[in-house]
Amino acid sequence: MNPQRRVLSAMAILLVTGLACSLTGTPAAPTTTSSPAVPTDTATPAVPTDTPVPTVAPAPTLPAGSGPCEADASVNLDIYTRPSLLADVFGSLGPGLTVSISGRTADGWLGFDPGVAQAANIGVFRLRWIPPGASVGLTGNCAGVPIESWVPAPGVCYQMSMGPVEVHASADPSSAVSHTLMIGEFVAVTGRTPTGWLFVNGNDGNVPGVIGFIAELEMNANGPCDSIPTV
Repeated sequence: MNPQRRVLSAMAILLVTGLACSLTGTPAAPTTTSSPAVPTDTATPAVPTDTPVPTVAPAPTLPAGSGPCEADASVNLDIYTRPSLLADVFGSLGPGLTVSISGRTADGWLGFDPGVAQAANIGVFRLRWIPPGASVGLTGNCAGVPIESWVPAPGVCYQMSMGPVEVHASADPSSAVSHTLMIGEFVAVTGRTPTGWLFVNGNDGNVPGVIGFIAELEMNANGPCDSIPTV
């Protein structure tokens, strides 16, 4: 090969090698796409502070001393036949009078036996009631006075059985007996028949589920029983 052709061949080799290097060079690093930032300052919705919260008035704090619980009034105050301001007023308790508390309600009424003749009344019906928060001084173990499991409602006529009284399915002595009322079981009297029967309802007394008729001759009433409707 002559010298001129040898030089051209060498130049061609250099050109090809340079082109190959430019084609096979290290590729550029890809641009990183950043992830969307997660907000860290998202505020929790504020809870309104002016929303009224229902409250229940607490029962009065009772002393837990020794001896019987006694109450004496500092002013004249009304006492009630049942633990409700809607009940009839029994009388007045005034300064200098002390009564022994023998029952109470969960909402703060204090019950006592007035010590008068109550031949027809039994159990919780013998109690008269001092309202919660009344101006009375309390001494003794008032916190230990039992809470009555049931108390009569105002404006309701009740049957207070002094012995076994049969509750019939209908106003007929030959009808089925669904329950026998015993001493201490009280039912509301809500109706009267022209034939001498009373409709009673234990759901409004202390024997839920007892509903039927009793003979009016066996009635021992407590409450507003003069205006029982006819059924």
